[in-house]
Amino acid sequence: MTVRLGQSSPPYNTRIYAIGDVHGHIKLLEKLYTRIDADLKNNPIDAYKIIFVGDYIDRGPDSAGCVEYLINLTVENSNVICLKGNHEDKLESFLFDPVTVGASFFTWGGEECAASYGVDMSNYHGTNDDHVQKAAELSEKIPAHHKQFFASLKMTVTLGDYMFTHAGVRPGVPLSQQSDRDLLWIRSEFISHSKPFEKVIVHGHTPAYPMDILPNRINVDTHAYHTGVLSCIVLEGTDYRIIESSTWV
Repeated sequence: MTVRLGQSSPPYNTRIYAIGDVHGHIKLLEKLYTRIDADLKNNPIDAYKIIFVGDYIDRGPDSAGCVEYLINLTVENSNVICLKGNHEDKLESFLFDPVTVGASFFTWGGEECAASYGVDMSNYHGTNDDHVQKAAELSEKIPAHHKQFFASLKMTVTLGDYMFTHAGVRPGVPLSQQSDRDLLWIRSEFISHSKPFEKVIVHGHTPAYPMDILPNRINVDTHAYHTGVLSCIVLEGTDYRIIESSTWV
């Protein structure tokens, strides 16, 4: 059995806010959450969930600040759910195996992440010794509760006719049997698939601006670190709308 956008809905009398990849942009994150909070106050509803689809770190100026902000949100508000992104996965892999993972970690924005935690990157030259040294420094600098946050991140959440995950799903594989690697990393096979899934998939990972809203999936990653726009899809009944924050408004 499959479902398409327009037929799909969250659980009865429940509103869902799903936010795209933040990538260290704390000001956009704070501004967007303020707008979500205002929306809830102006349009009260019995039940709601706020879902972040991962990639809180790397590329932007304040990875550490974004993580701290989200940790505080999850403590203060049990309706906030944070999923794991491939960048959080890459950070954990780098700390475990810096020689193998170091080059890709730093190529994909890890330098900005490490600097946000207070690691001096001025003497980084990309050698294996550098990777071992920087991993040790970063591991020491990252607070224990941040490491616990990374370890606690969920891969998916399913609500009503929607499944939320970071990258997407592999076509032809039941949603209950998806691999963690595909949920975190899949791209072209998923993005190019036009047929419906068992649920409408809400995801990030593959930047698109404006937001991709298709019958089988919604892509909430609007390339915040490049466009300056962080986006949220609001799902209620069979309708949807968009809330955004930007560097200029």
